[in-house]
Amino acid sequence: MIVPLYDALKKYIDDGILPFHMPGHKGGRIISREYLKNIAMIDLTELPGTDNLHNPEGPILEAEKLAAKAFGAKESFFLVNGTTSGIYAAMAATLKKGDKVLIQRNSHKSIYSGLILTGAYPVYLSPMIDFDYEIAMGVLPEDVEKALKKDKDIKVVIITYPNYYGFCPDISRISEIVHRYNRILVVDEAHGAHFAFSDKLPITSLEAGADIAVQSIHKTLPAFTQSSILHVGSDRIDIDRLKFSLRLFQTTSPSYILMSSIDMARAYMEEKGNKRLDSVIDLCNYIRDEINNIEGIKCHGKDIIGRYGIKDLDVTKLAINVSGLRLTGLEAEKILRDKFKIQMEMADLYNILAIITVADGEEEINILLKAIRSLRNYKGETDIIKIDDFCDCPEIVIMPAEVFQFRKNMVSLDNAEGKISGDFIIPYPPGIPIICPGERIKKGMVKYISLLYNKGIRIIGVKDFKIKVCENV
Repeated sequence: MIVPLYDALKKYIDDGILPFHMPGHKGGRIISREYLKNIAMIDLTELPGTDNLHNPEGPILEAEKLAAKAFGAKESFFLVNGTTSGIYAAMAATLKKGDKVLIQRNSHKSIYSGLILTGAYPVYLSPMIDFDYEIAMGVLPEDVEKALKKDKDIKVVIITYPNYYGFCPDISRISEIVHRYNRILVVDEAHGAHFAFSDKLPITSLEAGADIAVQSIHKTLPAFTQSSILHVGSDRIDIDRLKFSLRLFQTTSPSYILMSSIDMARAYMEEKGNKRLDSVIDLCNYIRDEINNIEGIKCHGKDIIGRYGIKDLDVTKLAINVSGLRLTGLEAEKILRDKFKIQMEMADLYNILAIITVADGEEEINILLKAIRSLRNYKGETDIIKIDDFCDCPEIVIMPAEVFQFRKNMVSLDNAEGKISGDFIIPYPPGIPIICPGERIKKGMVKYISLLYNKGIRIIGVKDFKIKVCENV
């Protein structure tokens, strides 16, 4: 049999790689053996007794109610097309064509795609930047208020909480401000599903008053990839419109494997996972302290609170800066994979990121720590380059939803300055666009993209050092 994808997946397993990446079940370590044994058998469809995701009246509805109680929501809706589908549904349920929406410039691609789908117009919030780590961090509550005071046409505010690296803005103050101005707050909480299960972690956005929160259960909890939940936290949301939007953006053949894995993850966290999570948090605090004792390597801890718009920190995310070793994040990631059989969640220019979940224990943490310490033996020759304008808010020339009408052509990055982008330019991970369709390409953007490209960062939208631009604009 010629099965290249399966062969690649099997090779990853056979190589014995230790995962510090999502999904949170880490190869099924803590998933019930009985459940795994029955996976093929429960791959069912809408049958008598199995219910229907798009009109739940039986076990799916009951499972969603249990999830709402566990996560502190008024209502919860299972998602089988990932958090992306939940973001689309949330935007479609709260925005119409031409409405203005306040979003962070460092939002995930799904929010920008939501602009195209809804025809909404973005008003951007610039994040604060940690230039030592080269990470876009939080947004300030006062900047949210300034934007709402300046532009009374803004209908919805969308905030990312936490960001990919685990850093949390002051969501309580942001929520208070948004609601004082009688606006709706939607929170992309893809990386914060575990917050509900430990008081040693940041508060959930629902606790802070979010109207809608969308969470990736598979990222930090023991569920299968694409398993997510949309939570409703207030009466400001038109539930009928939201349900219609969910039907619009989700498959008509929802996976019972994914839905049941959400249910199983919730049950595990309530029965066992909350205690295990507290132990994992202690391990994360231990390894963070140990990493910060290694010369040339840094890992943000509680020291970040109060800086760069950060109110709190998810300690289960380890954002490890290796620039003091003159290594790029990519180089460090490759060393860990090739020499120690450890796969990190992601690598950017100067950082590697590890996701620690309830599936990890003391053994895994000690293996990771030993490997991180060994990075000192692989000092590189990378010059430390600081970019101070890559997250400037862009000039929007064409509405994102209208870009499709324009003819496109490919141009060299060197000749792209001043032109209008015809596509997303997105380093992956973390999936945050540097440039969106319809935006004018600035010199700083070209400089930053060129730097990432030449350092080997994977960038969607760049091919052979060329990008797509709109003609005759």
